[in-house]
Amino acid sequence: MPDAPNATEAKRPSTEVARDLQFYPTPRRVTEEVLQRLQLSGGETILEPSCGTGDMMDELADWHNQEDRWKRRTPLFVTGIEYDAGRAEQARAKGHHVMTANFLQVAPEARFDVVVMNPPFYGTHYKKHLDHAQKFLKKGGRLVCVLPATAYYDHGNTIGEWRDLPVGSFAESGTNVPTGYCVWWKPKD
Repeated sequence: MPDAPNATEAKRPSTEVARDLQFYPTPRRVTEEVLQRLQLSGGETILEPSCGTGDMMDELADWHNQEDRWKRRTPLFVTGIEYDAGRAEQARAKGHHVMTANFLQVAPEARFDVVVMNPPFYGTHYKKHLDHAQKFLKKGGRLVCVLPATAYYDHGNTIGEWRDLPVGSFAESGTNVPTGYCVWWKPKD
C-alpha cells in the first residue's frame, strides 16, 4: 500500500484502503465499450464495486432508458459500493443505490448477474478486487473489469477474454496508464 510506513509493512497483505485512493473516473467512451461487452437484456442485478461518484452507474441508467424507449425491458437493479463517503454521497444524490464500505471487507454473496468494475490500479492491488468480485456472481454471471494493461501483459492477473482500450483512454481523467478490460463468465455448474 502506498501509505505503508516502511518496506516490511508494504509487503504485508492487507485489505486496508490506502490514503492515496488513486481515483480516476471512468470516461464515458470506456464505459460505453464495456457496457457493449456485458450483453445486457434488462432485469439483471448489477454490482459496481468502487463506484466512485457513479459514472458507470449513470451510463447503465442512460443505456437502459434509451433501450426502454423502444423495447419495454424490465428494470436494471444496480448496486454500488464506494469507500469514500463523499463520492458515495454524490452517487446517491444522482439516485443510485450505494453502500459506503471498503469493497474488500464486504462479505460476498453470490447474488448478482453482472459485476462491472474499474478497481484501484496501484501495484497489483487490483487483483484483490478482481478475485473478490468473482464471489459476488451467480452461476452463469459475467464480470467486466477495467485494468491496467500490465495486469495482462506483465502479471498475467486477468481472467477470461482480454481487450485493450485505445491509448489515452483515461487522459480526460488525469492519467495515461495503458488500460484494457477482461470479460469473464462464471461457469453455470
